[in-house]
Amino acid sequence: MFLTGRSSHQLDDKGRIRIPAKFKDALGPNPYITVGKDHCLYIFPRDTAEKILTGRFEGVDGYSDDPQLDVMRKIFSRGDFVEEDKQGRITLPSYLLEYGGITKNVISIGVRDRVELWAEDVWQAYDSSINLDDIFKSVGTSAAN
Repeated sequence: MFLTGRSSHQLDDKGRIRIPAKFKDALGPNPYITVGKDHCLYIFPRDTAEKILTGRFEGVDGYSDDPQLDVMRKIFSRGDFVEEDKQGRITLPSYLLEYGGITKNVISIGVRDRVELWAEDVWQAYDSSINLDDIFKSVGTSAAN
C-alpha cells in the first residue's frame, strides 16, 4: 500500500467528515484513527494499525518506568476503529478534534501507510515551515533527483 496526495474538505456540524475517495479504498473498512505527531490525526487501515502498534509497543512493561508506556497509553486511549455511516462519513471524537485543532477546514494527506488529517491552518503553518532544499540536503538527496 502506498498512500500519497492531498485533499481539502470540511467537517460538518456534527463532527463528521468524508474520507476522500482516493484514500477510502486503501484504508478499507473500520480504519483506526488516533493522535499523530505535530497535532495531526493518523488514520491507518485496521491491519496496518494492528501490525504497527503491536510491533512498536511489544515488550513494553506496564509495571516499569518505561517512557514508552506513556506514549502507548496516549495513542491507545485516544484511538478507535471508526465506521462509516450510510452517507460515507466518519464521526471524529471531540477529543481528537480538540487535539488536532480541527474546527471546519481539513486537509488530508497520504503518507505512505496512513492518512493524516490536519486542521487547514495547522497544516499551512507546518507546510510553510519546511524548507525542501534543507531537507534534501540533510538526507543526501538533491531536488533534481
